[in-house]
Amino acid sequence: MGRGRVIVLNGPSSAGKSTSCTALQKTLGEYWWHVQMDAFTTMQPTWIMPEPAPGERLHPSWNPDVRLAGFLSGWYQCIRALALSGNNVIADAGFLKVEWLLEQIDALEGIESLYVGVHCPLEEVERRELARGDRQPGYARSQYDLVHKHGPYDVEVDTSILGPDEVALVIKNALAAPPRPSAFARILERHRLAGGT
Repeated sequence: MGRGRVIVLNGPSSAGKSTSCTALQKTLGEYWWHVQMDAFTTMQPTWIMPEPAPGERLHPSWNPDVRLAGFLSGWYQCIRALALSGNNVIADAGFLKVEWLLEQIDALEGIESLYVGVHCPLEEVERRELARGDRQPGYARSQYDLVHKHGPYDVEVDTSILGPDEVALVIKNALAAPPRPSAFARILERHRLAGGT
């Protein structure tokens, strides 16, 4: 079995990433895993992003400098391991720091990947956040100005304009004819020219 492909959707909380991932699974002709970051957080003793969910509390041993870095590295490497095992993977993320994105890119070295920017106006994101009821108010706003700072993308979608099936079709078409060089390659080149290692 050869290597699988990876689609990474990046956007703020409540922008519609998970809904888009589900629509993608139904739209793409092949079998795709949805490796959801939220699902990984629920494997931990408590919810940690960035405040406890209603009725929960932070674990006393939680150290953001240690635990968060380990959590993210593990998530990136899980995506890599699945792809190297021949599985196609759709992952939803929120890269608040360029270092997080660069670590994801490094983990996907040698794996065909498509980087998708998921946009939605702040007012709509906050309305969805309130409606879903499993996020502390203000969580999406805290991410909103950070999550798209580290582009470019291979393809971008706006979930306030396009429904989930339309988003999936846009991404499917981009997957069939991805831009070259890829967004990840352009990000690495920009980082190198800026003096990064």
